[in-house]
Amino acid sequence: MAQIGELLGFAPFSFAPVNSSSLSNQSAGSNRPFFCDTVDLGDLYAAIHVVVLPPSPQASLSPGNTPNGSSKNPYNGQNGTNGHAQDVSGRPSTPTQLDKFLLNLISAGVDEPRLSDFDISLFTLIFPKCEGYAVRSNLLEHRLQDCPIPIARIDDRLIARKFHGIFWARELTAAGPSANLSLLAEHAAGVVQWCDVSSALSIQELQQRLINITQELHHRLHNVPCLSPDPPIMEKTVALVRGRPNLMTGGPVYAAAKALGLKLVIIDEAGHWLEANTIENRKLRKAFLRTDMTEDEGLADRIVQSIKRYGTPVDGVFTLSDNFFVTVAKVAEELGLPSGPVSAFETAVDKYKSRMLQDSPGHTARVTSVEELETLLSAPTDGSRPFFTPTFPMIVKPTKGWSSECVSKVTKLSDLTTAVKKATTRHGSAAVMEPFYDGPEIDVNFVLLDGEILFYEIADEPPCEGDATDATVNDTFSPVALTLPSALPADEQEIVKNTLHKILLNLGFHTGIYHLEARMVNSKYEYRPISPGIIDLVPHDVPLTKKPECKLIEINARPPGYRVSVPSRHTYGIDYFAVRMLAALDDKDRLRAIPVPFSSHYAGAEDRTPGVGAQYWSRLVYIPVPKDGVLEWRFKQHESEHNGYEIISPSEDLKLRRPDLAEHIVLAVDYYGHGEWVSTFTDGARTYLGHVLVKSTVSRQEAIEVGNAVLEAYEVDIDSERESDFDLLSD
Repeated sequence: MAQIGELLGFAPFSFAPVNSSSLSNQSAGSNRPFFCDTVDLGDLYAAIHVVVLPPSPQASLSPGNTPNGSSKNPYNGQNGTNGHAQDVSGRPSTPTQLDKFLLNLISAGVDEPRLSDFDISLFTLIFPKCEGYAVRSNLLEHRLQDCPIPIARIDDRLIARKFHGIFWARELTAAGPSANLSLLAEHAAGVVQWCDVSSALSIQELQQRLINITQELHHRLHNVPCLSPDPPIMEKTVALVRGRPNLMTGGPVYAAAKALGLKLVIIDEAGHWLEANTIENRKLRKAFLRTDMTEDEGLADRIVQSIKRYGTPVDGVFTLSDNFFVTVAKVAEELGLPSGPVSAFETAVDKYKSRMLQDSPGHTARVTSVEELETLLSAPTDGSRPFFTPTFPMIVKPTKGWSSECVSKVTKLSDLTTAVKKATTRHGSAAVMEPFYDGPEIDVNFVLLDGEILFYEIADEPPCEGDATDATVNDTFSPVALTLPSALPADEQEIVKNTLHKILLNLGFHTGIYHLEARMVNSKYEYRPISPGIIDLVPHDVPLTKKPECKLIEINARPPGYRVSVPSRHTYGIDYFAVRMLAALDDKDRLRAIPVPFSSHYAGAEDRTPGVGAQYWSRLVYIPVPKDGVLEWRFKQHESEHNGYEIISPSEDLKLRRPDLAEHIVLAVDYYGHGEWVSTFTDGARTYLGHVLVKSTVSRQEAIEVGNAVLEAYEVDIDSERESDFDLLSD
């Protein structure tokens, strides 16, 4: 066991096995032997493992596997005393410390820690090595998500903004961990109870278990601070314009605000689901400011007046809705709140203006109607060349829009009118006509602070309908999947980073989270079959001679959407919604502490790791609606009040039918409930039933294979002859 002097002296990190200095205790109340092991987790944290053995001596570790081969109980203390715990100084420890420790967990609001009568229970107490003010309140819950070592429960003890000292060091120095276990738990930043392990383990196997836990905690915690030094973190209020359409899409936003200790105010129109002052809604937001959200010239002023009438100072304002970016930037400017320049948002939300950042005249054009298109294509009367000459294939899309709505690939002049008509009918928007840039499509996320890149990532979008060489104007660019991390070569990823970062800075964006879409033109990699049914990025058979270029598709001055933020949160441990709110408050200290990924080369040997900061390879799979009709969930036999059956969602049905796939599924979300009407298309884009995030710690190819298998195995029942249950209720 590491000595406290070494611990506080920031000894070099090592994974020392449990040794003769491990402690034991026979608690009179619980009648269970236990021992503690203090370990180092790097510069920021230390930990104490608490191992609780079954009450029966016969159920303890196999005596034949003791280090010296003898049959005596190896957990009787470093001097082998009979059932009396001793710390490193040889002093007896309090016989009821285990009881007090468990009671401490219960009093903190944790579900009663159940100790197995036959197996070994494992706890880990986490301690920061410095004092300060808590950055967030869910550090362990967030950083231990998808941990490969099974966890029974997590008790996060930090309260956002509150001061946390290093009193634990004094308690540990005074008498050792076993004697002051309850007090140490009280001062811990958090406690993890791992799932029980078999009492049939040998000493070496238990040692290895503790080593694995220590390594896992180090990978996940060693580089992410949970405390911020002086000055104190003040209580602040942040306003969200447009409160998200439902709890499913808004849940991550509200959870992030709570974890940061922020007061969240919602600004939206009358009738929004968060307006009602219910107990449930008060848990999600501090206040609701009813405002006329009509998108006209007076909207910014109406929002400003709502904030002023609120009576409580608002320290920041933000939105996650694309069509309100410019308005909210004007509101922030009027109130003197942190924000990027209005001009930057005006360019970002206009796909014609953002396209021209990398374009030259004649290759891109903007029209508001088919009539304007015809005029544009007509030759000037003076005999000069037209201002715009289309080159095929080309892309036609609304200048204002999202989710690939009404985006068309045009390969011939006769289809151009159809594409423009489709684009201009959406959102009352003009249409932008631009070259189709062939090459791998990517999603790129940047977290910036005063222009500095704190974190960035690239994800790969495999080819969709519109990418096909024979795609028509009726095919969509709705995504089919997303794979993380990117398989593009390192030099091309560097081109992507530098090109897009420069564009953001030139626009005036310096602090926040930015979600961009782009294509890598003349890439050394292309999508090709790599095994039956599997397509992925691989090097070209014949090297290209042209220089690779990163071509911007669009800029979103916000976190990626609800679906696309999921793989980033799980794969890298980054909460983009927390980043967005801290940027709106100009809380630079906490903003720097949040976007920290997991350790580099996390999964194992360097040649088999997913990449810097990723805990695994992941694949986000979109489940498209196969046909129009009423969605019918399936029945599963179950002991319940409903005649022994319960209705289960398609994703739950999938996991029950395919446990081999379920072990790879990180998260599965169903968008529609039983009895709801679903359509194959919504606003010119594919409609999805839900999404499934899968993982692999083996390889990127396995993640893709599992994702494809999920899509193939996903079964759904849709009745195209039946009316929606909701329509029947409204009649």
